[in-house]
Amino acid sequence: MVSASVGFFAMFFVNPVGMFINRRLQIWQLNGVARNYLIRYGGYLLLVVIMAGIFLPLLSISGIMNFRVSIAWLVFLVCGSLYFNTISQTTLSSLNFLGHRGQFVLLSVSTIAASLVCAVFLVKIERPSAEWWLFGLLLGQVLFAIIGVRVLFAHLQGQTANSGSGPISRRHIKTLFSFAWPVAIAAGLAWVQGQGYRYIVEGQLGLAQLGLFVAGYGISAGMIGGFESVLTTYFQPRLYRDASSEHPVQQARAWQRYAAAVIPSLLLTGALVVMLAPELTRIFLGERFQSASDYVIWGALAEAARVLMGIYSMIAHVHMRTRWLIVPNVIGAVLAITLSALLIPHLGAAGAGMGLAVSGFAVVATMHVLLARWVGGGISIGPVVMSAWAAIALWWMTLGLRYLLDTVSLWGEVIGVLMLVGIAYLLLQFLFLRQHLAEKSEV
Repeated sequence: MVSASVGFFAMFFVNPVGMFINRRLQIWQLNGVARNYLIRYGGYLLLVVIMAGIFLPLLSISGIMNFRVSIAWLVFLVCGSLYFNTISQTTLSSLNFLGHRGQFVLLSVSTIAASLVCAVFLVKIERPSAEWWLFGLLLGQVLFAIIGVRVLFAHLQGQTANSGSGPISRRHIKTLFSFAWPVAIAAGLAWVQGQGYRYIVEGQLGLAQLGLFVAGYGISAGMIGGFESVLTTYFQPRLYRDASSEHPVQQARAWQRYAAAVIPSLLLTGALVVMLAPELTRIFLGERFQSASDYVIWGALAEAARVLMGIYSMIAHVHMRTRWLIVPNVIGAVLAITLSALLIPHLGAAGAGMGLAVSGFAVVATMHVLLARWVGGGISIGPVVMSAWAAIALWWMTLGLRYLLDTVSLWGEVIGVLMLVGIAYLLLQFLFLRQHLAEKSEV
C-alpha cells in the first residue's frame, strides 16, 4: 500500500516532468543550461513531497484509506522515497542519456545492492516488517542519490547555476505545461490501471491474498522490468537524440528503429516468463507459495502489455503531442477497474491478473490504431513472427527438458530447466539484437 502511494504521486506529479527532462536533456546540455534546470527540478520535487506529506495523513485520519502503517511511517517512507528515489533515477538516467553508460551501470547496480544490504540488515536487527524493509531500501537510495548528483554535476561542471539561462520565462513554462499536463493525466490513469486492483483485492479478499498475488506478479514485473531497463538503457538515448531534429519524418524513423529493436525481444521475454512460471515461483518464493505461479503468468502478460504501451507512447513523446496519450489510458483505467471488480469475486486474485492483462492489451490496440499512422504504420511484421516462432521453440525445449529431467531431484530439474532454457533464450536474443546493436555502434 505504501508502494502504491509512492507510485501515485510519482506517476501523476513527477513522471511527466521527468519525461520532459529526458526529451530535452541533450538539447539543454548543448545549450549549457542542463545544470540550471536540474537544480530547479530539485526544488519542484520538494513541493511535491510537501503536498504528499499533507495529503496522505488527511486520507488516513479521515478513514478514506487504510494504509496499515502508522501516519509517521507513512509520511516518512512515501516522502523520502519520492524525493530521493526520484533524484537517484533522474541522475542515473541523465548520465545514460549524456553518454556516460559505464557510470550509469555502476551506480545503478550499486544503488540496488546498497538498498538490499540495508534492508536485510534492518529487518534482522529490528524486526521483519514492511516498514523497516522499505526504510532500508530508502537508505540505499539516499546514499547513491547524493553520489549520483555529485557525479552528474561533475560532468556539468563547465556550467554555472546561471550559465546560458536567465529566469524561466512564460514561454518555458508554457512548453513544459503543454507537454506535461497530458502526461500527468495519462500517468495518473496508468496508475489507476496498474495499481487500483490492489485496493479491490485487499477489500474483497484480504491482505494475505493481495500479498500472494503481488509476490507472484512481482516475479514477472522484476524480470520484464529488468529486460526493459537494459534495452532502454541502450536504445532510448539514440531515440531521443534522433528525435531532437524536430523533423517529423526523422522522428518517425527514430521510433521505428527503437520499436524494431525492442518489441520482438520483449515478446520473447514475456513468453519465457510464462513458460518458466513454475520454476521461477519455486526459486523465488519456495514450495509453500507454488500456487502463485498462476499469478506469474498473468503478471508476465500484463507487464508485456505495459512495456508495449510505453513503446507506443514514445510516438507522442518524440512528436511532442502528448495529448494523444489520454484516450488510450482512459480506456485502460476504466477496463482494469471494471474487470477487476467483476472478476475478483468469481475468480479470486486471478481475476485481477486477467483484468490487468486484458486492459493492457486493449490499450496497446488502441494506441496502435490512433498513433501508428504517425510513424508509417508501425514496425515490420517479419521480426514479430520470428519472435513467435522462437518462443514456440523455447516452449517445446522447456517441455522436453522437464520430461528428460523428471528422474533427477526436484531442485536439479528446476535448476537444469532454468539454466538450459536461459542459455537458449540469451542466444536467441543475441540474434534478434545483433543488427540493432551494430546499427547503434555506427551512429
